[in-house]
Amino acid sequence: MLRWLVQTAVLFGVLFGVVVGGRLVLNQLLQHPAPRAVEAQERITTPATTAIPVAPSPTPLATVTLPDDRAAGLTRPTPPPARSTPSPTPTLPPHGQTAPVPILMYHYIRPKPANDPLGAALSVDPETFAAQMDWLAAHGYTTLTLHELAEVRAGKIGLPPKPIVLTFDDGYRDFYTAAWPVLKRHGFKATIFIITGVVGNPQYMTWDMLRELDRSGLVEVGGHTVHHLDLTQLNASALEHEVADCKQTLETQLGHPIESFAYPAGRFNETVVSAVQRAGFTLAVTTKPGWARATDAPLVLPRVRIQGDLTLAGFADILGS
Repeated sequence: MLRWLVQTAVLFGVLFGVVVGGRLVLNQLLQHPAPRAVEAQERITTPATTAIPVAPSPTPLATVTLPDDRAAGLTRPTPPPARSTPSPTPTLPPHGQTAPVPILMYHYIRPKPANDPLGAALSVDPETFAAQMDWLAAHGYTTLTLHELAEVRAGKIGLPPKPIVLTFDDGYRDFYTAAWPVLKRHGFKATIFIITGVVGNPQYMTWDMLRELDRSGLVEVGGHTVHHLDLTQLNASALEHEVADCKQTLETQLGHPIESFAYPAGRFNETVVSAVQRAGFTLAVTTKPGWARATDAPLVLPRVRIQGDLTLAGFADILGS
């Protein structure tokens, strides 16, 4: 009986110790958690990324470096400031014919014949012609071809200062031998009107001469019919032949469209003008005196005839100087 009491007391003491010791251990754990548990808790509660600071709105634009860019060693450039006022468009020169243009009319550039009054009136001595061209150059005139005048009238290009057009009728060979060297020296432009039926005759230029002039960039070749007849006296078929065949022959020989025309002896009527228009000419000149104005019809432009006996002072007076 005594042994049973002793064993019971020992068992009771062991149980009591276990209970008390367990409470002490539990309290210690609650007050001081294990290091691994704290590290796990920090991994769970710590955010994975760092917040990006944002500059306040009043701060002016600058080069901004973001976290991802910093890691790559890159920066983002500041956007350029907006343009407040656009640059003004430069003023272009006015196009179109803004002033009258003198179209001078020459025929022969040769010494005056002694016993040919009509030929003498149409002949300008080479020295006189050279003096006239020198005067134009000294006074700042700008030469145009009739094609260029048509471009001005159409509003495609502007009118240069002191414009003037030099025209030569009939295609005489003295244009090539006497006028062309003077024009070339000054860089002057001209329009020559060719009678296709007489090209190559002794008194007239050859096709090779005409091709050379045409390719120079200074001389425009225009039509002057096939045989230089009075177009107002021809029937419809003959009129068509003189105008249209002339244009076709020139285009075949020179290889490009021909746009300008001169009426033989300046004679025309409505029927003739219609035939010239149907053939495809865009500008035509007459012998009517005057300066070409913007209001003049393009197929009946006037010209200023240069007579053989005209002095240099008279030449200057014609041009208003």
